[in-house]
Amino acid sequence: MTQVIEKIDNEIYNLEKVFIPTMGALHDGHISLINDAKKLNLPIVVSIFVNPKQFNDKNDFKNYPRNIINDIEILTSLQVDFVLTPKSDYVYERNKYSKISSGHIGTLFEGKFRPGHFDGVLTVVKRLFEIVNPNTAIFGAKDAQQLFLIKQMVKDHNLKITILEGSTVREKNGLAMSSRNQLLSNTGKEQAKKIYQNLLYVSKLFLKTKDFSFAIEEGLEKYKASNLKVDYLEVVNKETFNIPDENTKELLFLTAAYVDNIRLIDNLKVEL
Repeated sequence: MTQVIEKIDNEIYNLEKVFIPTMGALHDGHISLINDAKKLNLPIVVSIFVNPKQFNDKNDFKNYPRNIINDIEILTSLQVDFVLTPKSDYVYERNKYSKISSGHIGTLFEGKFRPGHFDGVLTVVKRLFEIVNPNTAIFGAKDAQQLFLIKQMVKDHNLKITILEGSTVREKNGLAMSSRNQLLSNTGKEQAKKIYQNLLYVSKLFLKTKDFSFAIEEGLEKYKASNLKVDYLEVVNKETFNIPDENTKELLFLTAAYVDNIRLIDNLKVEL
């Protein structure tokens, strides 16, 4: 039976368990993470908390989709053990947390266009880890830079938590599942499929030419032809989030673009 709680008591804290932090507005991507968690045969805690510290735009925070009743119904139907819906003053209780810096990589790509975003993400994730005390936590691969920085934070702070990576789940047209998709019009959803199509185009062009700069330049032209505003289209070494070199085994093509004035991110992994 699913328990909806606002705080973690000592009994739950001391359980061996798997944790999935979310900001709600649940979709099939979240459900995929829960199905991954079930394979571990451990109690599952899912949190729903729209974290104010990771929004550099007040309107973005205000407009972020919220449907807590529907979310709880979904989690109950999936037989999640605990749904944590904490208040902000519990998560950010005075003198109980410290701000985490995301470092240089946190200022690149997403961080460049959303200053302070990753500091806010890492701060809340570490605080939720302290509250929940999980053995394992699962995050989606769509937020690739976030996932990299969380893994780095766990390593830097010597946290005894295993971080698992859930696969990106896509809609039939290729659009990566995101809570923000709920804000798109039907026309916008059709337009948004071009983001993933462009990643496929760029990755195939690179594999054909072995030229990063040319592939990305052509991808930016394709965005322009599609009338999509793009913040960035870049490629990194998946393991380091630095510029790929001769030792790179996996690439990540990263992008962020706007549809219906909604900012959407995606990435595509390419093995070398």
